[in-house]
Amino acid sequence: MDDIAYEDITQAEIDEIRRHVDEHGLSGLPGIVKGKMRDWRNVPLSIALVGEAAVGKSSFINSIRGLTADDEGSAPVGTGDVTREPTKYCHPYNEQLVFWDLPGVGTPRFPQDKSYLGRVGYSNYDFFLLLSDDRFTSKDIWLAREIESLNKEYFFIRTKIDDAMESAKDSERDFSESRVLERIKKNCNDNFTAGQLKKRPVYCIDCYDKHKWDYSRLMEDILVSLPEMKRNALVLSLSPLTKGVIKSKTMVLKTRAKRMALVSGIQGAGTSLIPIPLLGGAIGVSLDIALLATEVTFYLKQYGLDDESLQELSARTNTRLDYYQDALKNGSSIMTSRQSVKTFLMNMIKSEATEEAIKRIPIEVTRFIPFVNALVGGTINFATAYHMLNNMIDDLEKDALIVIDALIQATSSEVD
Repeated sequence: MDDIAYEDITQAEIDEIRRHVDEHGLSGLPGIVKGKMRDWRNVPLSIALVGEAAVGKSSFINSIRGLTADDEGSAPVGTGDVTREPTKYCHPYNEQLVFWDLPGVGTPRFPQDKSYLGRVGYSNYDFFLLLSDDRFTSKDIWLAREIESLNKEYFFIRTKIDDAMESAKDSERDFSESRVLERIKKNCNDNFTAGQLKKRPVYCIDCYDKHKWDYSRLMEDILVSLPEMKRNALVLSLSPLTKGVIKSKTMVLKTRAKRMALVSGIQGAGTSLIPIPLLGGAIGVSLDIALLATEVTFYLKQYGLDDESLQELSARTNTRLDYYQDALKNGSSIMTSRQSVKTFLMNMIKSEATEEAIKRIPIEVTRFIPFVNALVGGTINFATAYHMLNNMIDDLEKDALIVIDALIQATSSEVD
């Protein structure tokens, strides 16, 4: 179940589920509900990177995939080699998310003419990332114009901003980072105008530090531009790169939680699972705890809070693991508990107050209640599962943001 991404539950689906229950009861219902779920790893998304050689395409490809140049499967960096054919790099967490390093335009093999985009298979890509470094060239303008003529979306990225900042510090008496960024963006916009291109944002980034300048805004704008299923697939594939990505994960996971609460209630009502007494012992719920534990484990992975992800972060930043663990000492209960996920959930559910669980169900979820009563043995099953998952997502988002702040602090200390 951890490979499933969801859109919201539609009224048509509710009506279909109700008809099935009226005719067949709970028999076969879990299969019906699961059949409505889309496997996000089966949603293809192809992103093409274009630009001249040595502008940082390989570094960006590694960065967005959460890899360093030393990792297996990373794009080679600083080799001086010119890409001769479109080169495919899959995301390590989702093979359907593919980044393509396209050959530079204007070589004997790929001349600057109308055949270029056709030869690199432009129609196969969902959108383009056009990267440029310290020089805005005529080839950049030509590429942008050609992509626009094909009605394809593209994002213009100005790389190596760290080098520009260092140069400005050395050459300007009254250095101002904001003025340097403003100057870079004005230069790019002036070139857009001169090249008769549509005005668009310029994203100034450092591929090696995702928390500086426009990296986060770039990721947010890319996500907004995509249709829902492709956006969900990208959000769930990416590691928690930035605070914006983390918040996007929360939006997707909260929609998913509605379905998971429903499925858990169905599974609990349709089997001989032992009821769990709630606070006070007067009322109990029947939920599929194994299913919920798998779901929460998936959340931990999504937010980069599982043991493997924290160990990888520690190694990648050359920082002690306990540095991040200490940062989470005031985090959510699950991050400070030494219990297994399943045990933690059991204790959490037992401590839940029935009235509070029902009271806190968001208004948009109350439309499920009339048929949930009959479907899963009472509103309390659904309410408890949904309330618990929703709270868990909120807590883990806060934890992930704590880790991001700790990461920024650690990398800033290294620079200073």
